[in-house]
Amino acid sequence: MKRIIRIIAIVILMASFTACEQLTQIVNQAAQVINLKNCEFDVSGINNINMLGVNLSRNMTLGDLNAAQVINVTNSLMNRKLPVTFNVNIDVDNPNSIAASLGKMDYIIALNNKQIISSTFTQGFSIPANSKGKISIPISTDLFQLFSGETKDAVLNLAFKLAGAKSDPVNLGVKVKPYIKVNNQSLAYPDFITINKVLN
Repeated sequence: MKRIIRIIAIVILMASFTACEQLTQIVNQAAQVINLKNCEFDVSGINNINMLGVNLSRNMTLGDLNAAQVINVTNSLMNRKLPVTFNVNIDVDNPNSIAASLGKMDYIIALNNKQIISSTFTQGFSIPANSKGKISIPISTDLFQLFSGETKDAVLNLAFKLAGAKSDPVNLGVKVKPYIKVNNQSLAYPDFITINKVLN
């Protein structure tokens, strides 16, 4: 009988240790949620712009393309297509004394107030204490389909504007909603964080 009581006591003790570990884990993860709320999000810019297989370097214009590339772009525009890919870079400033982590992040990207994509960034990310981190979101879209009401020249100028060419400013709108895992469940930031940047 005493042996059974001893075994039960050991099981209860082990269960209490497990509960304490889980409680500690939950407290730590809850603290990370609070830390995440204290972080500041900002758009640092766009890079790696690719249009029809051409990497658009900064301040590049149509005149910088060779004859074959110009023909390719012209044919694409005639077919009412202009596919582009680029990265939207988001800076995260963590002013907390401990790291802030996120498990995933919903995002909405818009150009000149037209939504181009709404998706989820599933790669986990951690920003060390008192540090800044960068999240790079890959975007793929068709500018001609997106701005079908614009002229061919306007759509083409927008593609080069993403690379920093001189033209009318472009409004880049970014909304992000970070998530963090707490006790194997994803908790979302209370609302979308809205970030606007004008590409001059």
